[in-house]
Amino acid sequence: MPVTDKSERQRPIYPSGKPYRLYGDYLRQRFGCRVYKVTLDAGFTCPNRDGTKGSGGCTFCDDTGSSSRAQNRRDSLTEQIHKNIERQRVRFKAEKFIAYFQSYTNTYSPVERLKRLYDEAIHAHPDVIGMSISTRPDCVDAEKLALIASYQTPDNYICVEYGMQTVHDRTLNLLNRCETHADFLNAFQLNQSFALDHCIHVILGFPGESWEDQMETAACLAALKVQGVKIHLLCAMENTPIAESYLRGEWQPLEQEAYVSLIVDFIERLSPETVIHRVAGNGHHQHVVAPLWLQRKLEIMNEIDAEFARRGTFQGYRFLQS
Repeated sequence: MPVTDKSERQRPIYPSGKPYRLYGDYLRQRFGCRVYKVTLDAGFTCPNRDGTKGSGGCTFCDDTGSSSRAQNRRDSLTEQIHKNIERQRVRFKAEKFIAYFQSYTNTYSPVERLKRLYDEAIHAHPDVIGMSISTRPDCVDAEKLALIASYQTPDNYICVEYGMQTVHDRTLNLLNRCETHADFLNAFQLNQSFALDHCIHVILGFPGESWEDQMETAACLAALKVQGVKIHLLCAMENTPIAESYLRGEWQPLEQEAYVSLIVDFIERLSPETVIHRVAGNGHHQHVVAPLWLQRKLEIMNEIDAEFARRGTFQGYRFLQS
């Protein structure tokens, strides 16, 4: 569909020149330098792994709790941060860093323990300028969010990342998620009451979800005008139920061309103000069973840009038209 003159005038101009708002640009604008996350494993677990709500975990989650595998949980948080900072400095020329509590559910513990862990992370290195805390919507409450908000200052970036995944409860049940979309909406409202930055994780390509179903998830994020979103494609990691389904021939991941089209459809429907933290979570390359093309991250991002250009659209195009 060609862009109308009205839409052209409304087209947002992002610092990167890309047709969507990059997380790296957002951080550079805020801190005036290159900022990267350093991933942490703080030894958490999950309520649908330890038997509290279920067992076995989500069907797509591997035995590292969706970790980047760039850390060793036998190291202290301070040791993990120092080691990862040195790697990021060399690899990405990063100057400042966000302590990223990534593995498993990073609010699933008594508030006293959370405070010890967060205190250690925020003070572990002089170039740590904040924390990002990944969790499940059903594992936050007012006390925990008040603690997290206490670290937020003009100089400290604090973000809570919620695994919403999809708005459809039937899919969440299929995934052994052991929570509902209502849990997410409740957590989101509570998060907003503390004025905390947030990033919402979604996954595309779930079994049984149509194009229309996935656009409903985009429409929900657009209606909420979420601050940030991290978009993943469902992939099969080693030793997960979804990998077993793939190996039995019961599930097939999207092909690269179909995913590029789908994610452009998705981003077109988001608010132009939403920060896109990621467009293709790719897992650790040595442990991905399928799809293997997901490791071609730069190629995928270039194809996404090319698809936007072919359509003449951009992030928020259909949001602005509605």
